[in-house]
Amino acid sequence: GITLFAAAYSAEVIRGGLQAVPSGQVEAAATLGLSYWQTQRKIVLPQALAMVVPGIMNNFISTFKDTSLVTIVSLYELTGAMSLALNSDANWRPFTIEGYIFIALIYFVFCFSMSRYSHWVEKQVNKSKLR
Repeated sequence: GITLFAAAYSAEVIRGGLQAVPSGQVEAAATLGLSYWQTQRKIVLPQALAMVVPGIMNNFISTFKDTSLVTIVSLYELTGAMSLALNSDANWRPFTIEGYIFIALIYFVFCFSMSRYSHWVEKQVNKSKLR
């Protein structure tokens, strides 16, 4: 379910990027004699994907954070695994706060890393616009 949900959001973000490419770009490619597939591969897709990098990364970060919701349907992920460990072994019960802090730290590190990577990709894509 999460895969289909994330795929639908990603498709919508990419569709928005494809619609954001100015029609003049396609007309210019037709003037140069490029076929439909050449136009899509060399003109439209590079521009569209460059525009949607922030949206795609936001989608990835959101999906990563939403994985904690699968505990509702009894599939265990990071938070569910910690709850399972705390409930099954009495020796772990005093470390509840530390466990949640550790999990929060893991989520923060992953989300912050994806955010920084997204920022780096945006800078790489925008280098061509600075010329």
